[in-house]
Amino acid sequence: MELMKWDWTKNDLTSLTESLAAVLLEEWGGPRSPLALKYINETIIPDLVHCFCNNADILTNSTFAEIIQWKLKNQFANPSAVVVDLANDLLLPAQKILNRPQITDPKEPWRRIFRLWIGNESLPNIAERTGYPLDYLDLLILRLKKLKAFTANSRVSLLECQQNIELRDFGFEQLSFLYQFQTAFAGEPLFKERLILEQVIWDLGMPLQVQDLVTLLEIIHTHEGQMNEESLISAMGHTAGLLFSCVIDGLISLHYIQKNKAGKLTLSEKSARTIAGYLLPKLGEQLKSAIAIHDIDLAKGVLLGQNEAVLIRLIDWTVRELKQEQAFEVLSGIYQKVSRRVDIYLLKVFSNYPMAFELLMKCLSDNDSLIRASACEALGQLGNKAAIDSLIRLLSDPVVGVKEMAAQALGDIGAATAVTELLRVAEDYGESINVRERARGALRKIEKA
Repeated sequence: MELMKWDWTKNDLTSLTESLAAVLLEEWGGPRSPLALKYINETIIPDLVHCFCNNADILTNSTFAEIIQWKLKNQFANPSAVVVDLANDLLLPAQKILNRPQITDPKEPWRRIFRLWIGNESLPNIAERTGYPLDYLDLLILRLKKLKAFTANSRVSLLECQQNIELRDFGFEQLSFLYQFQTAFAGEPLFKERLILEQVIWDLGMPLQVQDLVTLLEIIHTHEGQMNEESLISAMGHTAGLLFSCVIDGLISLHYIQKNKAGKLTLSEKSARTIAGYLLPKLGEQLKSAIAIHDIDLAKGVLLGQNEAVLIRLIDWTVRELKQEQAFEVLSGIYQKVSRRVDIYLLKVFSNYPMAFELLMKCLSDNDSLIRASACEALGQLGNKAAIDSLIRLLSDPVVGVKEMAAQALGDIGAATAVTELLRVAEDYGESINVRERARGALRKIEKA
């Protein structure tokens, strides 16, 4: 769903359409064939109206003018010699009709693109939402990747980037923007999360600060499934009830928060992933405090009290910040206490913990084939040869995915005693091609071991 920053009157849109038609067909003497007129009236003009309306506060922006020139040349096949003047002539009536305060910073259009991109919007969706040409977006992302490759594994200055012939061709404004973006993305805490929340606020079209939205989402998370709209506004301590009522309605329409069957508010998957970064410092301190007093039940309670998407991030924090023995004791205590998704995630984590061997072995007989397959993969990464016999038996599992992972695990372990069974599987044309390929791959690994 797309929410525009402004509401356009019918007169605005009619005047803009008529003005663009006048520029293209009268001032510039556009073609008069029925097919050409149909294309201009049904494709070019609606596309330009959409683009101008969604960018009404940057109609005088130099970068936006370049984007329109790009549209005219690459998207609508106008000659290079005319696109600069034609773009200016199309923008002039739009600036008068859509009379909004203007942002002239040449980096602003790129900020809009990257706010959407960093939130995992596809480039076609970004093109649809902004009205910018898809090939322009492709080029911008390609340039970011080239800059990232150039600066990888070293602290390269902007000046050094400018001295590179390929990067210099980006132009100073765009190169400096991409450099600042890449630097912030790599080193600034919560940079990605802040941009995502800025985009949410933009979509809402309301006078809201990022911290206001963070506070609102944190309260929902803390009392997930327990608060309605009125109690949430009260908990935030805001007197602007009407504004925040509209904010909550907007967040629901954007699928950023949800109402359960009882009408209580919960986070969506996307909002939970975003707010997790803001919650981790506090939750991490709670976990550390519980570990410090050897209260494992309290530590497990901290984990189990989280939204599932937040819990996944907190599991990562636990792995990163706690000693292996402490982390395993806490995390093994929440295995099979939340959901299948969390259990499978935990099994991947346990693939790095030798003390998880017995738990993983028990998982090989689980009724859930995904659990069995994940346990096979984890045991292969652990490399404990005591798992070999059990993994060989799973080469006859009724589920293809389990057999694949069992074969792969035997190869990862270097199980020479499994060669006969792996050869049988590799040569059994009644087996799935994927299972046979995994068995052959395992044999190659064992041979090299």
